Amino acid sequence: MRIIFILIFCCFAATVTNSNSAAQEIFVVSDVYGILPDGTCLELAGGDFGEFNNKNVHWDAGTKTIRLFAAKNEEVAVQIIIPKTGKGFYGKMSELSGPSTIESNRATFSAMAWVNHVTLGLCPDLVIPLNGSINGITTFDIPISLSGIPNPNNNIGIMLFEVWVPKSAPAGDYKGTVSILEGEVEVEKLTVDLTVFDFALPGMPTFAFELMAYGMPSENFEAKTYVNAGSGLGAGANKIPERTRKTDYQVYQLALDNRCFVNALPYSSQRGYPRYAYPTEGKGENASIMSYDEWDDFFSPILDGNVNKFGEPPAHFLMPFNINYPYLCERRPEDQFDFFPFKTTIPDGPGENPALQEFELTYKTIADQFVNHFAEKGWTKTQFEIFNNQKPNDQRNRTPWKLDEPTDLSDYKGIHYILNTARRAFQTAQQRGVQIRNRVDIGHFNCDRFLTPEGEKTRCYKSKGYNKYDADRYLKEVVDHWVIGITHLEAAQHALPEYKNPTSMVMAYGTAGSSFAIGFHYGQFVGVGFKAARIGTSGKIMYKLGLDSPLRIRESDHSTFYSGSSLGFEGALPSHRLKLWRNAVNDFDYIMAAMKINETAATTIVDRMTKIGPSASPKYRDRSNARGYWFTNNVEDIVRAKLKLAAIITGTEFSGIDITGFSEKFNPCGSEDQIVGYD
Repeated sequence: MRIIFILIFCCFAATVTNSNSAAQEIFVVSDVYGILPDGTCLELAGGDFGEFNNKNVHWDAGTKTIRLFAAKNEEVAVQIIIPKTGKGFYGKMSELSGPSTIESNRATFSAMAWVNHVTLGLCPDLVIPLNGSINGITTFDIPISLSGIPNPNNNIGIMLFEVWVPKSAPAGDYKGTVSILEGEVEVEKLTVDLTVFDFALPGMPTFAFELMAYGMPSENFEAKTYVNAGSGLGAGANKIPERTRKTDYQVYQLALDNRCFVNALPYSSQRGYPRYAYPTEGKGENASIMSYDEWDDFFSPILDGNVNKFGEPPAHFLMPFNINYPYLCERRPEDQFDFFPFKTTIPDGPGENPALQEFELTYKTIADQFVNHFAEKGWTKTQFEIFNNQKPNDQRNRTPWKLDEPTDLSDYKGIHYILNTARRAFQTAQQRGVQIRNRVDIGHFNCDRFLTPEGEKTRCYKSKGYNKYDADRYLKEVVDHWVIGITHLEAAQHALPEYKNPTSMVMAYGTAGSSFAIGFHYGQFVGVGFKAARIGTSGKIMYKLGLDSPLRIRESDHSTFYSGSSLGFEGALPSHRLKLWRNAVNDFDYIMAAMKINETAATTIVDRMTKIGPSASPKYRDRSNARGYWFTNNVEDIVRAKLKLAAIITGTEFSGIDITGFSEKFNPCGSEDQIVGYD
């Protein structure tokens, strides 16, 4: 219970009034800090910025200089703190001059605002771009007075200043200015000093950061409009209306512009009938795709990389294939294929039981047509995932297996058959350059192989039969993408090397953090990249995309974005977390690049920024004594670690840069994790 007590104390400490903030001049801090309406900070012990007002890794008050560090093709950010009231604040950046010129339009400014959590109160998690894209908003007042978001009566203003460095920019030092304006009056001019490193981040990140959705974003704003509106074979498809497309593309772009991606389940999650898929007709070898036009019309801009500034498609994309597509595609369970007779007798794969032949042939026939069409379209960068989300439910489907988050022997056998059928159906994909990956989401993973923080053996306190039923025998052969609940992943981390092969990827599965974690240390979000490198994962699945109202965040909500509905905007507003997840994805690219040059040195940096401790879940901590992984609480070290990684990559030293480590100046970094899964 000790950690819970500390977190509660930190929340109290962070609300202590910062009596100095109103008297301060404008200053600049890391974009990681979560700042409350009175100017106090969630991450700092006592809440007061103190010495960091005058000098920190990004700021020198003596020269009024903002210090930024970036690779080519990287977007970096800081928060500009404005400790005064007034109307119509905004920012402007000049050109940055150096080895070449970085144009002023590479900078963006946003107002940092607050959302209302029913338990925690006002939390600093809303970002409002000041580029006119949200109902023409280009300035903000202090206190914030926008209708449709909480009115926090704040006595300070916070502006997020971001610079996206061109991929073609020569390495070196760039200088310019940022003007802070109130209406037409310039209230401050700050110097910008940007160091560009001599390497570029890839267009598609190395780390796969997925925002999972159980429907398209537009479904939050208007009547549902699907490509496939009917049920059963032979039902035609619809073109998505322009208004709906615009909303969906805005959300996809918001994620991709911030180095994450939306991954929407294209079928009814439990029934399995298609909602976004090519319409099919016929069965077995006579099955065929009726039309490509409607689906392509909607998804081509996404898969071509045309809806985001990096020009890249999503790293992963869920396919419609499941136990009810492309075979029958029926809404009513009584019309679906009945797998119950095969619960304990399901074969290893296709071709072994004549009763399954038509299902298998239909699957393969349509899979071949998908592969040929995708290859012709040139969709070879994205990894297309085969994922079966169903759990047994007589009212919704005819499966006897938990295909999602399996726990029993029959579940593992059922998944083996379904994914082996998919693997054989898509066996021509690799030679055509199309990437097809089998995915499984697992809540209970290696329950009997947990370790304690000290490295001793322990087990899940509500252990399921993963090891008892020899799950690896059935899963390793057919699974490429392992999506594992974070608590089990951390406790059984030592087993992960056993799951590596040329097409495999291990990803952590967790909640989006909006229902609890936004009231605590924001380092836990930016720390995803370093923690992943320490644990040995290369992706993160956030459940779920969500589009909650900033006016009221319920305890049960798990939302990565916020709905613009209260502001009269049909689209998504970015969260503070999204900006930090972008940083985490970029940090992972730094780490992987440094590892290729000097693995020992890069590993040392990762180890300094993370540590092994007790599980973040109180139940697993108390009942299993399970281990967990924690990111440093020292916000100022985040850029120092980045500089050290850049030094390894470029062979250039940055003098006077030391990682000081976990510090009592800062509150603990972490929050109670919420277990997502089928228990």
